[in-house]
Amino acid sequence: MLIRSLSRYGCIATLLLLIVAGCSSIYTTDYDELYGSAEVTDRNIDWSEFQGRAKRGHVSFIHDVKPILDSRCVACHACNDAPCQQKLTSYEGIDRGASKARVYEAARLSSADPTRLFIDAKTTQEWRDKGFYPILNERIESAEADLMGSLLFRVLNQKFINPLSDHGGTPKPLPDTFDLSLDRSQQCPTIEEFDYYETQKPLWGMPFGLPGLNTKELSTINQWLAEGAKFDPLPSISKQAHQAVIEWEAFFNTPSLKQQLVSRYIYEHLFLGHIRFDTNPKREFFRLVRSYTPPGKAIEEIPTVRPYDPPGVDQVYYRLRPVKSTIVDKTHLVYALNDARMNRFKHLFLAPNYTVESLPSYDPEQASNPFTTFAAIPAKSRYTFLLDEAQYFIGGFIKGPVCRGQIALNVIDDQFWTLFLNPESDTISNDTGFITQQAENLRLPAASEDTLSPIDIWFRFANAQKDYRKAKNKYLDARYKSGIENSLDNIWSGRNTNLLDASNNPVANDNAALTIFRHYDSATVVKGLVGREPKTVWVLDYPIFERIHYLLVAGFNVYGNAGHQLSTRLYMDYLRMESENNFLDFLPSSQRKPVRDSWYKGTHNSMISYFDKPLAGSERETRIAYQTEDSKTELLGYIENHLSPLDLSDRLNRCDKKPCTPTQLEGVEKRVFPEVQRLASITGTQLNIIPELVYLIIEPSNTTESAISYSLIHNRAHSNISYLLDEDSRLEPENDTLTVTPYYVGSYPNFYFHVNEARLADFVDQLSAIHTPEDEESFIQEFGVRRTDSRFWAINDWLNQDYLNQEPINAGWFDLSRYENK
Repeated sequence: MLIRSLSRYGCIATLLLLIVAGCSSIYTTDYDELYGSAEVTDRNIDWSEFQGRAKRGHVSFIHDVKPILDSRCVACHACNDAPCQQKLTSYEGIDRGASKARVYEAARLSSADPTRLFIDAKTTQEWRDKGFYPILNERIESAEADLMGSLLFRVLNQKFINPLSDHGGTPKPLPDTFDLSLDRSQQCPTIEEFDYYETQKPLWGMPFGLPGLNTKELSTINQWLAEGAKFDPLPSISKQAHQAVIEWEAFFNTPSLKQQLVSRYIYEHLFLGHIRFDTNPKREFFRLVRSYTPPGKAIEEIPTVRPYDPPGVDQVYYRLRPVKSTIVDKTHLVYALNDARMNRFKHLFLAPNYTVESLPSYDPEQASNPFTTFAAIPAKSRYTFLLDEAQYFIGGFIKGPVCRGQIALNVIDDQFWTLFLNPESDTISNDTGFITQQAENLRLPAASEDTLSPIDIWFRFANAQKDYRKAKNKYLDARYKSGIENSLDNIWSGRNTNLLDASNNPVANDNAALTIFRHYDSATVVKGLVGREPKTVWVLDYPIFERIHYLLVAGFNVYGNAGHQLSTRLYMDYLRMESENNFLDFLPSSQRKPVRDSWYKGTHNSMISYFDKPLAGSERETRIAYQTEDSKTELLGYIENHLSPLDLSDRLNRCDKKPCTPTQLEGVEKRVFPEVQRLASITGTQLNIIPELVYLIIEPSNTTESAISYSLIHNRAHSNISYLLDEDSRLEPENDTLTVTPYYVGSYPNFYFHVNEARLADFVDQLSAIHTPEDEESFIQEFGVRRTDSRFWAINDWLNQDYLNQEPINAGWFDLSRYENK
């Protein structure tokens, strides 16, 4: 119990603290009078002090407290959208505290000062100077002050004395007094304001809208707080990683102009990632950063907002900085550096015969345009670099700060496939001269983010896009004088990038085909052609791929004003339509406009006028000979065969030939496959009860077997996705589909279902038969895991551990901020 765990400080005193905590809503506490004025204190202890405290039975932050914070608090308090900017993923975040300012602010008229942990301030006092306030006691050191002066204690204890009702063991939705919306008004009380907050929102203790910590968990954290909330020393990086860092920093900082340009290019593409080395422990990651200091000295990261912003010094050094925070899935982008990658970089960027006579400027107009900045590097090398890890680079805009909220995401369909033009045969992606010549037409809006006029944004770049398409068509007309252009060989199959396996045999790159899912206000990219045949398909070439990265990753400023965010969103419309047009070019010319029109039902002609002209008239014909009237489906079948030996079959969602059950399945997975496939076949309004992203746990009837999980992705159909607002009016729920995968998709689950194998058929039957709100309530009550469910944390823990077991390198903690209140 809580009182026994704090016996060293006296049971009576502890009981009094709980009474004061329970009654604090009646009084306003003068903390300065009780515990003295606040002052930042150093909580870090060295190894000697840590060992001494351990011998005396003190709680360890790393071994005892951090696992609780990771499993109960990091689910919401981890990233840019952490409520009150309170990050609990590291001791630096805990010590920094909270802020009333928001990172995501759609109506911001001017850019905000960045507040990136580890980057924009180096000390806790510097964070105080930036307006952050403590969640730990910063007054006199005593058990009473360390508890009562700590916001962390107060919000956890608030939930402890005001638990969510379990309604007699029958979970019910939370009352409407809980605002769980993504952009809800935040409540960010300081310790001095907490008494009033607790009075007004007694049920809003932490974890917010979820069951509280159990007695053991709460006791552990409270004991740590009462002992002064000291932070253990972090272990050093592994010996293997240390050696790899030396080798890679030497490579990146080779002084030749050619190498400096290449290192800048690589850095501007990897700065968001979590770097790992094959030789080091699985969960050890690094960030590639620009530093004022050279290798061998302590890293002093250059705190620019964008990776290409002027560094303010003549010489920058590329360094590998350890990732100290808890790994959360929504920001976890893994990129491997190893001997094969080193050879690959040398082959792509250093072996080609080109010279670099001077380094490019960091002037914003030039630096924001990669086609100008890196014109010296062959375009094919840049494109192949992107293709090698296409999922990673597409994942940059999905797991980066740009991908948040409905308006940011409604620029893409809920499910579509992404393919790439062949770097060996696509003339434009190979022609460095043509791309450099078109650099001005390919410019991006990041360099000028001050405008707030969407009309100005639209037409300013529409004209440049129009000029680029004219130049592109003229270029291709000259290249294909016969009027015949694309064949299947123009689609990258993944077989021609010189990748080798451990035995030095050529292997196909499984990045050649990707599926992107939108989950209303978040998204996911996975390898393969997953799900049913999508409405739209993208085919990227180098200019599109590079612009996506510089628009949504390198050039996006999450602290920027409304004009910058709006221009980013609108420009992405062009890249989507251009990607779709690349796919349409493989269809018979007579079918392109009808197919395109089916994707954009209900749009004004002006909306697509800049892209419509190439689809009408006597355009270049495809080399593919079609046998049916359904050219799109036929083409996708050809493409799937073309991409072999990659296994792109999806027998669960897309069974073209019987039998459908994969031969490699065994045990419970094999037994439930027919029912899970039946679940995946449900379409239309029957899916209304299924949120965008759901995890389903199936408990086997045979208790000697382990439970299994599936991701259920609700793909909402749209008449078109051409407008920023009023998305609901363009939904077509009768055309909705469900994609089911035996692996984890997404970072933000919206709901969990828990079903015994013996009831799985009932689960599918009841879902198929839902017609009324009463049917929905019965279905959720029987199979759902509500926020108020006493099983919630046990089920959440199992899912996170199962994900880690499946993906020991790529897994991170799931985010619960989108979990619905059903």
